[in-house]
Amino acid sequence: MENRNDSGERLATFCEVNRVFHMNSQFIKPTHRRWTYISPDKQHRHELDHILANGKYITDVSVVPSFTNGSDHRMLRANVHINAKQAKFEQVKRRKPPRRVLDPTAALLATENLDSCEDQDIDKEYDTLVHVLKKAQDAAVTIPTNHSRNRLKDSTRLLLSKRRFTDRSDPNFKTLSKECRQAVKRDHENFAKDRLLNAANQRKSLRKVARDINEYQSYIPCLLSGETGEKLTSREKMEIEVRRFYANLFATKQSKATTIIPQQTKALPPFLPEEIQHSLNSFQNGKAAGEDKLSADFLKSCHSSVHKLLANKFSRYLQEGKVPTKWKSSKTTLIFKKGDKENLENYRPICLLPVLYKIFTKCILNRIRNSLEEAQPVEQAGFRRSFSTIDHIHSVQRLLEVGREYQIPITMVFIDFKKAFDTIEPTALWESLKTQGIDSGYIKLLKECYKDCSTTITPFYNPVNIPITRGVRQGDPISPNLFSACLESAFRRMSWPHLKEDKDDYDNSPGIRINGRNLTHLRFADDIILISKTPQIAEKMLQELVNSCETVGLEINANKTKVLRNKFASSHQIHIRKNNTMSAIEDVEEYVYLGRLLNTKNDLEPEIHRRRRSAWAALNNIKNTTDALTCPKIRAQLFDSIVLPALTYGSETWTFTKALSERVRITHAALERKLVGFTLTEQREKNLHREDIRKMSQVKDPLVFITKRKLSWAGHVMRRNDNRWTTLLQEWIPRNEKRPVGRPPMRWADSLKKEISVRQGTQLIEPWSTIAKDRKKWIAVIRAHTN
Repeated sequence: MENRNDSGERLATFCEVNRVFHMNSQFIKPTHRRWTYISPDKQHRHELDHILANGKYITDVSVVPSFTNGSDHRMLRANVHINAKQAKFEQVKRRKPPRRVLDPTAALLATENLDSCEDQDIDKEYDTLVHVLKKAQDAAVTIPTNHSRNRLKDSTRLLLSKRRFTDRSDPNFKTLSKECRQAVKRDHENFAKDRLLNAANQRKSLRKVARDINEYQSYIPCLLSGETGEKLTSREKMEIEVRRFYANLFATKQSKATTIIPQQTKALPPFLPEEIQHSLNSFQNGKAAGEDKLSADFLKSCHSSVHKLLANKFSRYLQEGKVPTKWKSSKTTLIFKKGDKENLENYRPICLLPVLYKIFTKCILNRIRNSLEEAQPVEQAGFRRSFSTIDHIHSVQRLLEVGREYQIPITMVFIDFKKAFDTIEPTALWESLKTQGIDSGYIKLLKECYKDCSTTITPFYNPVNIPITRGVRQGDPISPNLFSACLESAFRRMSWPHLKEDKDDYDNSPGIRINGRNLTHLRFADDIILISKTPQIAEKMLQELVNSCETVGLEINANKTKVLRNKFASSHQIHIRKNNTMSAIEDVEEYVYLGRLLNTKNDLEPEIHRRRRSAWAALNNIKNTTDALTCPKIRAQLFDSIVLPALTYGSETWTFTKALSERVRITHAALERKLVGFTLTEQREKNLHREDIRKMSQVKDPLVFITKRKLSWAGHVMRRNDNRWTTLLQEWIPRNEKRPVGRPPMRWADSLKKEISVRQGTQLIEPWSTIAKDRKKWIAVIRAHTN
């Protein structure tokens, strides 16, 4: 993206605030075809004219060079195309069933005395169990009394009825149609606004309510054929392409091999009702039901006898090593990620599994979690307790910070896998669980759960059934842990993650030496960074990773894998070999890692611009609701829970200067004015100060919020004793490196040293890092700096 000047930033902010698109950037032209103004001396040309639109019905924007209009500006032309058929189709998409709510009291009474549902055949017993539970669930759900699906008012319906019986040749028909369109649009907007307003007043999830309001299902408009590259518009051909793509994706690429699982020495303990209840409590409310139509909300409200009943059934599956056949089938929903909507690779397949199956695997996960956690190194922070994205963001930011200060060459390779969760080979998965100390009984049971599985995808109306012979199910509670275990087994096959301590040539060894340990890589689930001083070593590390990951089914996407290196590193191009072909890995100046924009200069300003745009987008999503709210307190809570986190994401790791803090404050002030309905001109005309706007908005101060998060994070970092890289890197001082002459750039800890460390004159009495290790003292410091 080209750098923007101040005018460009104002235009971008205007587009974000008013929800319009800058169409010039949607249809990029060569530089000599973009300028619209020439200076009087004919020496300078600028792009000063722009077309903004609130929809994507413009198909092209171009300059008309040969049209003379008597001005020093060239004419800017936009091609507008409105597909009436598509617009009509969007209005009549399939509706959702009426919304129903659960009555916990009715659920408790309906499940107090349930049949035990015993049968010799597991499948028949399971069908009876689901039937009994579903019958009880139907008795416990009702349509809410204040729930109305009539979006149109009576006056609007009268207008529609009047138009229905009006002759099209009548002169008033056109005016009447316009009134009908305006009335229908107004009623739909008011309906959505009222629903969101009620949700905000009741402090419910706005995202869930917005999903319920949207009664229509969006479909994939067209697809690109993976074989020929042609655009498919026929639904029949698109369904064939979906079947071909996912059948190939879910098909194993390895020959059938049996994993030898040792015999079970002792019987596994039966499940307890308390385990069922604990697993149920971990499920989020409002999640969609699976093929069995049972919801986790209902099971959480059931009588304790249901927990005992499920414990008996699950214990039987555990003892016999068999599971119901219906657990092996699922319904898959395609969730668009980003990129081209016509490419199936840009969709994430999410399995809607039976809720009883998810409770079962959650119970197994709770039993084997400690063994899986102990097998994971500190480099893996994904799907682990007490770990978060901030761990790795801070580690990478600190590494770039020290590299800039001491002029240490750093080369980082950001790995991207092709459909990582969907390509894990089952043989490698069971072998990794065996080597990581998981009981053979649980391995056999999980293997049975993944045997002869299939899923159904419904891109339009006809279901497409696809067999599954590899991958872990996205939507299964245990699948992230299974993936991490399999990835760990791939890393254990390589030589570079575990270097010998007596190796002296650290400059030519993988990774960077940090206080006696080598930092070679960081992992957050399937997001991996390879770290080295030289690109030559990084290339060897990458090639070894490619070869090792192929054994477990993972394939690296060379097009999306990027290299980020600072200015002290060599410019050697990194290549990888796959299938006897060499692919060059692209070098980039910046990369978005775990939601944080990293760059070679360790400059925070581009990330602040991203946070500002995210905050405006978050406010625009809730603006209709905040405008309708009459209670300032509820409006402020909504703002602080949605907009403020978008503005301050990752602020725990920010190295804040006065200029950047002022920029955040100004952006937050503009968001506040938008929240309370003032413009900057109106604020100045009424002689209102920032404190006056703050009293009206009642939102939190962003700088105090950021300070509290940073201090809290700093205390966590310094009190940890589990050898995490965040703590080691924060304490790291390269003893064998020398800094250049001059004042170094501001570090993350400089503000803490200046404001918190205890000094007597110029003598340091107690550094901030020592104070942070005492929790009580540090809490007092946080209160003193945030009150």
